[in-house]
Amino acid sequence: MSCRSAPVWALALVVLAGPSIRAQAPFSSDLVPKRTALGRLGLERQWTAVVPLFENERLLRISRSSDLFFAQTDRGSVHTYDVQSGRHLWTSNLGESTPFAFPVSSNSFAIYGTCANLLISLDRGTGRVMWKYDLGAIPSCGTVSDEDRVMVGLSTGKVRAFNVRKTDAKGQTQILKAPTEAWGWQTGGAIRTLPLPAQHMVVLGSTDGRVYVCMNDERTSLYRFRSAGPIGMGFGTYGTRTLLIPSGDNNLYALDLLTSNMLWTFPSGAPIGQAPLVAGEDIYVINDAGNLSQLDPSTGSVRWTTPTQGGRLLALSGSKIYLRTIDHDLFIVDRATGRLLADPAATFQRAGLNLREFDLSMVNHYDDRIYFATGSGLIVSLRELGSLTPQLLRDPKALPFGFVPQEGLKPTPPQAPAAEASAETKDEPAADAKDKPAPEPDEPKDAKPDEPK
Repeated sequence: MSCRSAPVWALALVVLAGPSIRAQAPFSSDLVPKRTALGRLGLERQWTAVVPLFENERLLRISRSSDLFFAQTDRGSVHTYDVQSGRHLWTSNLGESTPFAFPVSSNSFAIYGTCANLLISLDRGTGRVMWKYDLGAIPSCGTVSDEDRVMVGLSTGKVRAFNVRKTDAKGQTQILKAPTEAWGWQTGGAIRTLPLPAQHMVVLGSTDGRVYVCMNDERTSLYRFRSAGPIGMGFGTYGTRTLLIPSGDNNLYALDLLTSNMLWTFPSGAPIGQAPLVAGEDIYVINDAGNLSQLDPSTGSVRWTTPTQGGRLLALSGSKIYLRTIDHDLFIVDRATGRLLADPAATFQRAGLNLREFDLSMVNHYDDRIYFATGSGLIVSLRELGSLTPQLLRDPKALPFGFVPQEGLKPTPPQAPAAEASAETKDEPAADAKDKPAPEPDEPKDAKPDEPK
């Protein structure tokens, strides 16, 4: 190509690629975290990605599953990446423009998301829309799915579950071309808590202060647990049976999922909205006042508590806890002692790590990776220096939560003493809901699941 014709070809490329060029605003070189700043904190970049946005489109939410990373925009787009490499896999659309986005979920063959009053299934491999279903109401939390069902909570206080796969008499499975409703449970408040599938059971939480434990495949209620405040955004689990319930009544409750017995109660001193993080033999809970505590999972006793300046949990590594302040600054706490290793001043001013334009982040319940994103579409994944293999928070060889052995349940061991308050049992009367939350009796057999309890 001659030098004289080069400007002509350049102009042609600009014209042909005009919309895509206008779509993505350029990023400042100062926006991407510098290697030197990260290195001072013992961190490095795992991967970076740029979400292709059009004109004034904005990124609203980032989330992940065990192996996929999702970025959702205010135009209903879902961009899917490999969670470890950041490689872009596909882009699809859930529907019309939206001012908010709830997390999507996945199983081995599909991705499930919502837009307005629609529940949408996307092919996991290609992003192709498989089906859409009118929920008749606006969702109030993200979807949750396993291999057989997808669940979603609604602003009306109802949780609906749909079959997405069926198994015939010969044991062969078939993916359904359209969902069929498995069950629906009506609660007394909007659903902000992500449902928790637990093999044969499912755990539901509501802003009415109750936790509903039901069968996963049919309309059968097992028991209910009552607290004196709205249930937090998500549950925690330890082992195969310990259900961790955060509540707006300032307490974290540990319940035996299979027997409904109260194991212990941890009074945090402020409402607990964030789901606890569990890694090995440690439970980490942070209340809305920003006080972070490490608990013993067997007794609920406090090993240490440290203030975090209103921080939010991000991720756990083998030795550190990563949190974020309301100003979007990173700070780091030692897992063993609760000692502050790097406060916001140390990360922002002394180390030079500026994350304040990264207004999106997420809690990683899977491994030790840390994720940030800007509304303009820049995503950054961080890891500790040299940590090439992700450190999983739960042993992949461990039995799943809710596992029931073939020989059935063993006798319930004696209850452990509570952290700072007496433990409650199923048989104790709950005269004062604030002081004595307790499991409620099973539903009568003729109860109507879709009627308020």
